[in-house]
Amino acid sequence: MPEARVRTRSSEAGSSPARACPRRARADGFTLLEILVTLVIAAMLTGLVALALPTGNDQLAHTEARRLAALLDTAREQAVAQSLPVAWAAGAEGYNFLRPSPRGWVPLLQSPLVAHAWPWVDRALAPDYRPRTAAAQWYAGAVRVRVVGGGALGAAPGWLVFGSEPVSQPMRVELDADALRLIVWSNGAQPFQVSEQR
Repeated sequence: MPEARVRTRSSEAGSSPARACPRRARADGFTLLEILVTLVIAAMLTGLVALALPTGNDQLAHTEARRLAALLDTAREQAVAQSLPVAWAAGAEGYNFLRPSPRGWVPLLQSPLVAHAWPWVDRALAPDYRPRTAAAQWYAGAVRVRVVGGGALGAAPGWLVFGSEPVSQPMRVELDADALRLIVWSNGAQPFQVSEQR
């Protein structure tokens, strides 16, 4: 009787049963060390981004400085166009734009030159708001406001007054919020700009 040959099947031609596919030494997925390294890198990047972003008062001061620069340019243009002085008067709650009259300085009531509250003070102002500050610097909430130049025509210290001439004296408003100082300034001939100091 002839010997029966036993054939074994293998996955590869020419391979022996003993050399079947080796098992993977490691399962699919990440090791704990890889996950920890990824988390540390993500935390460091988040920290760097957080340092680069302005804080609450800083962000509000940035927005207000840009708005104030645009409003001061508008006030100067209106004073020249109408040949009547316009004053920017600020205080602890906010600021308003005023014009001289036989009764003294009266608030303007046409947008955009109307009363504005400092955004970090969170207070509504009446249209006839007149600041009582008689100094060139004061605190509006946690932000120190300082005004340099611009007083004239019987205006109080800290007021910026624009006359009928297109060129005025140099003037600036400084907003100190936390570790940031924003300066809204003009040399008297150019539009108002915003500079930043840390």
